[in-house]
This record gives sequence, C-alpha cells and structure tokens, in this order.
Amino acid sequence: MPNFTTPRRKFDMTGFFLFGLSLVLFSSGMELFGEKIVATWIASAIIFCSIVLLLAYIRHARRHPTPLISLSLFKTRTFSVGIAGNLATRLGTGCVPFLMPLMLQVGFGYPALIAGCMMAPTALGSIIAKSTVTQVLRRLGYRKTLVGITVFIGLMIAQFSFQSPAMPIWMLVLPLFILGMAMSTQFTAMNTITLADLTDDNASSGNSVLAVTQQLSISLGVAISAAVLRIYEGFAGTSTVEQFHYTFITMGAITIVSALMFMLLRAKDGNNLIKERHKSKPTHAPSKPE
Repeated sequence: MPNFTTPRRKFDMTGFFLFGLSLVLFSSGMELFGEKIVATWIASAIIFCSIVLLLAYIRHARRHPTPLISLSLFKTRTFSVGIAGNLATRLGTGCVPFLMPLMLQVGFGYPALIAGCMMAPTALGSIIAKSTVTQVLRRLGYRKTLVGITVFIGLMIAQFSFQSPAMPIWMLVLPLFILGMAMSTQFTAMNTITLADLTDDNASSGNSVLAVTQQLSISLGVAISAAVLRIYEGFAGTSTVEQFHYTFITMGAITIVSALMFMLLRAKDGNNLIKERHKSKPTHAPSKPE
C-alpha cells in the first residue's frame, strides 16, 4: 500500500466557516420546507443565505493559496460528473429508508418493529451485489452501468406506488431486496469513477468532498421527500396511502432524470480501473509434473 503524504499546511479557517455554514443553512432550510415549522419565506431566506455563503467560499477559494476544498478538483471531468451524480441520484435513493417504514406504519398499519425489520432485505441485497459489481462494470462499462442502473432504481422507487396493505409481506419485501442490489451497484460505480482520475495530491481532498456530498445528499433526500409528502397532504380527497404513492412516483421521477448526469461520461471512462482490477487477480500456473 503506497504511503502518499502531502506537506503540512495552514488550516483554512475562513473557508471552513463559509463552506460549513452554507451546508448547514441549506440543509436546515430544506428541512424547514418539509416540516412547515416556520413561514415559507423564512425557509427561502435561509436557503438564499446558504447560496450567498457558498458563492463567497468560491471567491475565497480562488484567492487562498491552500483552500479547504480546492476548486481545481472540479476540472477533472469524471470527478465533477461523479459528484453531481452522487448529489442528484441520492436525493431519490435517500428517501427510501425514510418513506418506506413511514408508509408501512402510517399507511399500512404495521407495527414499528415489523416495519423496521422489513427494511433488512435492502441491506442484504446490498451485501450480495458487492460480489457482482466488477463483472457488471467489465461487461457494460461505467457509463452504460450508471445510466441503466439509475433509471432502473428510479423505476423501482416509483413502483412502490403500486403497493397496498392487502399485499402479502413477501411482495413488499422482494422489491426492497432488488432495490438494495441495484443501489449497491450504483454506489460502488459512482464512488470509484468519481476518484478514478484524481492525482495523488488531490485524492485526499476529493475523497473528503465525496464523503460530504454523500451525507448532504442523503439528508436532502429526506428533507425533499418530506416536503413533497407535505404538498400531497394538502390535496383534498387523497388518502394517506395515496399521498405516499404520489411521493414515491415523484422521487422516482427525480432519480430517473438524474441519470442524465451520467450521460456526460465517455464510453471509455473508468476502463483503467477495470483493467487494474483484472490484472491484480492472481493467476495460478499449472504445476509441472516432477
């Protein structure tokens, strides 16, 4: 394992304040939209302030010799596409652990313990899919895999709108298992292509940006899905189950549209990762008879 080190540098406290506060305000503003704790204009003002702080950070990063997050990272095309794709697609996938148990409890009448346990197949499918991701990427490449799997995930999220309390448990659980496999494939492909073309000097910063993006997009997915659910709750004549169904359709559509991000990848992007993985596998030569 190579030991890459970078020179010790002064911590960018100003950049940390601007960037960190912008993320906190943006996430809080979206959460306030969903919860309707305050007036809409207050939530909008908070989001506006977060955008102003983010723009201020961009200006600061261009002038600072050692910024918290270097803007040069985004000159790498695969990194920019990967970050944008992570942010967009996880808005949809991040809603599932929030909406599904809620629908099972509030809409279908399952106890909280049962509703929580019914999410376990998603994790099981995710674990099982790890062993097949490399073969899928080798056969289809990163571009086709990410575009196709993202559209498939969007359709899987939307199909939750067909579920009803009358369905047997296995018909509720099986789609979650399949979705877990698809999400695992997508996450693995997204994360690896995002960092694929970064230099050794930028790898650490790129990984930090990726980690922040993942957590931010998941929280935004919950906030946006809650806001969408609140909107449908205001529709007269709709039942609780129908409101959840419409929300799943909306979040599925958002996920399908996010597949356009990965259309910006080229057919050969990530081939170096697949080839390196293939070469790293040990080959056992047949033993010669004595």
